[in-house]
Amino acid sequence: MLPAPVDRRVEFVSAGWIDAARAFLTGYLAEHADVRAATFSLCEAFDAAPPALAGPSGRVAWHVRLRDGALEVGAGEIDDAQLVVRADYQQVLSMAQSVHAAGTEAMARAQREFVHRAGREALRITGAMPTDPALLAMLNALHDHLAALTIENTDYGHRIARLGLGRQVDELRERGYTVIERAVTEAFADELRERVADEVRKHHPLTTNGLLMRHRMFEEVALHPLVRAAAESVVGRGMLLGAMSGTYKETGPGAIDIHADYPLVREPYPEFGLICVACWALEDWTVAAGPTWVIPGSHLRRRGPKRGDARDGAVPIEMPKGSVALWGNGVWHWQGDRSLPGARVAIHVTYNRVFVRQLDDFRAVDEAMYARNPPAFSTLMGQDDPFGKSSFRGHDGKRFAYAGRMLNT
Repeated sequence: MLPAPVDRRVEFVSAGWIDAARAFLTGYLAEHADVRAATFSLCEAFDAAPPALAGPSGRVAWHVRLRDGALEVGAGEIDDAQLVVRADYQQVLSMAQSVHAAGTEAMARAQREFVHRAGREALRITGAMPTDPALLAMLNALHDHLAALTIENTDYGHRIARLGLGRQVDELRERGYTVIERAVTEAFADELRERVADEVRKHHPLTTNGLLMRHRMFEEVALHPLVRAAAESVVGRGMLLGAMSGTYKETGPGAIDIHADYPLVREPYPEFGLICVACWALEDWTVAAGPTWVIPGSHLRRRGPKRGDARDGAVPIEMPKGSVALWGNGVWHWQGDRSLPGARVAIHVTYNRVFVRQLDDFRAVDEAMYARNPPAFSTLMGQDDPFGKSSFRGHDGKRFAYAGRMLNT
């Protein structure tokens, strides 16, 4: 039953991860005689790994040897590998979690966006990929099996540092909002813009919710590694996907007045964040484009805006196409006026602290969606926490234990 059980999940290239690879390959060879006669060796080494996993060099590595039916899987590097992979640990983690079951288009997007974020030199492959179809099938199956078990880097400080998000985390705490510039390619922004505009106009003049269920691309939006990492600084690990909406705003005055995104929260607002919103700019956001305006630091007042409150110090969130603005903790903001022709099309992704209920209806999320995504997706869907899972047998002990270790907010 998907998603993968929480007690089987492991960190990338940890001892448990290598054990899972060995167990899978052992079972695969027992069932596939066409691979047992193959000869193949692979070594993967990842630099700047989390300190708890890394050796003195800061690197983690693992290897596979297959010769005449004999299998060797272990930690560390080998000198005679036919195929050698080297990469930055945190940067390549998104590719390690990408699942072939998502389809060729999704995998191509994952590769394109990975290169955009990390650069072409972030992943270095030497040697030759195997040409034997049976061996390739085994390696793809191994990748997908491990992707379904591979959790995020549990060292949050290391993760933020390696992703280069220190400034954004500081700004979310101090100003209540930040921008991740060019988080995605312009090509992805264009693809999303067309899809969002179509979805909104089918259902409502200005907005539509439930985008996650409309196309595979929106699953990728929810899982974006930079956006999720920054959002966790506001709402903590184990956060849920609260909602995903699209907006379509043509030329004219802004349609959404000043507010704080805390409509059912009693004042004073808590000192910790309950939700974090990630707003995706699918065109260049200039003042003329009608961007969101925000009052920096207004979240520190711990209340919503009231009639007569001044808007002193307000600034427009200007950013290039493909960027993502994040705000949280009840910061005051509103939709600006648009003077450009055409429409401002955007995606609003809401991430909730683990105990805050979701707005969108995710009951239609099925096993196919879990099968084509890493464990981070099931966490966003509320499958990994213990809430709503007690029964006449008592509480879900495995999820309680997992939440205590991995989802502590």
